[in-house]
Amino acid sequence: RDHLVGSMRPALLATLGAMAVILLIACVNVAALMLGQVDSRGTELAVRGALGAGRRRLLQQLVVESLVVGALAGIVGALLGVAGFRFLVAALPLGELAETATVQWSLFGTAMLVALLAATAVAIAPGASVARSDLQGQLTRARTAGVGGRGGRLESGLVVAQVALVLLMVSGAALLIRSVDNLRGIEIGVETEGVAVVDVVIPTTTTGSEQAVMTRELVEAVSGIAGVESAAATERLPLRGSSNNWGIRVEDRPDLESTTTAFRPVTPGYFETMGIRVLAGRGLEEIDRNADAEEGSVVINQAVADRYFPGVDPLGRRIGFMNRWDRIVGVVENVAESDLSPEPVPARYYTFEQVPWLLPSKTLVLRAQGGRDPGALLAAVRPAIHAVVPSVAIRETTTMSNVLDRAVGPALQVMTLLAILGTLALTLGVVGVYGVVSHFVTRRKRDWGIRIALGMRPRRVIRQIVGRGGALVGGGVVVGLLAFFALARLLASFLYGIEPADAASLVAATAILLAAGLLAAFIPARRASRIDPANVLREQ
Repeated sequence: RDHLVGSMRPALLATLGAMAVILLIACVNVAALMLGQVDSRGTELAVRGALGAGRRRLLQQLVVESLVVGALAGIVGALLGVAGFRFLVAALPLGELAETATVQWSLFGTAMLVALLAATAVAIAPGASVARSDLQGQLTRARTAGVGGRGGRLESGLVVAQVALVLLMVSGAALLIRSVDNLRGIEIGVETEGVAVVDVVIPTTTTGSEQAVMTRELVEAVSGIAGVESAAATERLPLRGSSNNWGIRVEDRPDLESTTTAFRPVTPGYFETMGIRVLAGRGLEEIDRNADAEEGSVVINQAVADRYFPGVDPLGRRIGFMNRWDRIVGVVENVAESDLSPEPVPARYYTFEQVPWLLPSKTLVLRAQGGRDPGALLAAVRPAIHAVVPSVAIRETTTMSNVLDRAVGPALQVMTLLAILGTLALTLGVVGVYGVVSHFVTRRKRDWGIRIALGMRPRRVIRQIVGRGGALVGGGVVVGLLAFFALARLLASFLYGIEPADAASLVAATAILLAAGLLAAFIPARRASRIDPANVLREQ
């Protein structure tokens, strides 16, 4: 298990934690709404009690109602899970395990059990309100207790807790969005847009020279596909690891310590196809394919020039490769070889013909003609390759943009999932604030009618009600910020170039939550400002 999920464990734990927070938000939301509903049903429950129903029977009724809601929610959730299974798998940070993910109904059974347990827990808040309330007094009151009653305080407390949880989710999503944006902002040295990627495997029985010939034939085959501007091949694609590190010798530098650099066999045209800029000299060309030349050609990146030729022009200098010397003909910009890191990796490039030992795996890169979708080229790749070299196996076809997304790794997937869950949490929070303020308005409907009849302006009504909603949201934000500072370190492993307690992310999350909460409170407040006093007094 450690071997399979070791690198993904933090992402999976973060995902599980986010799911638990969403479940908790939903429970608190429904509990608050049911509490308001129970308060508005006070007369009904009092009549049932007067007709002989004990408090235990009333509690049973509330639990059954809650279980029905939980069961229906579980069924709907199961249907949504089946319909969106592949989307869920793609969004979760499962890595290679995603390929073997299947629907298991035993897990749906477990999820249904969780839904029913959550529904039972949800009934505790309204049940406690009924257990403490004076049912007989409900029949003798001319109007409701208003917000000052016990139920109002409990309902408000639930909303504050819900807003705090929502802030945790939205702040976490904001942090990861900024972190992934920082990762994507790293200069990787290649153009990811418009490049298709084809991983192939050449039979291991072929020699190095035979592999070089086959690689050239593969490049020529895919170059003829309609819509391909240029094509090339490499043994190791950027962002896929910096292995293939070989020792390096520099002429006239006997004092140089024994070091290694990334070693990249490529075909001519590779730099142009990948969008790697040539900073000095030239790239590799057809004349550099001569394997029998006493002196070969090599292109180095800027990191090699900075490390081994500080303050001097490296063009024309020679570096040693096995038992021969190769002359530097060009310098290219640094490329993110292993992962998204600002630290440059020294690398040198040769043609395949100059390398006696080659790996059987090769990667073809195809640049689409201006504006075309590189993914559209992939359908024609397989027949084009098998028509020329049928013994070559195609392992994977993708695009350079997808390679970049994989390099971003679990942070991107956790960000996507948290963004979705954060939006869901924000929606639940808005519903919760709206429900509580709406119940507050309904309970005090007679009060508002009297105040309006006595001359209170609608604007003041709106201001008072929105102020109450804003107080609830503000209290939740304060609690949420305190909780976030305590738990922010759990996200540290997913962040790049940003601190867990980033002020900009917290301000943005707080502003979004306050704006959404005030808007949710404004809707029932506007309704209250339009109450007709005559109708209200006539009803009661």
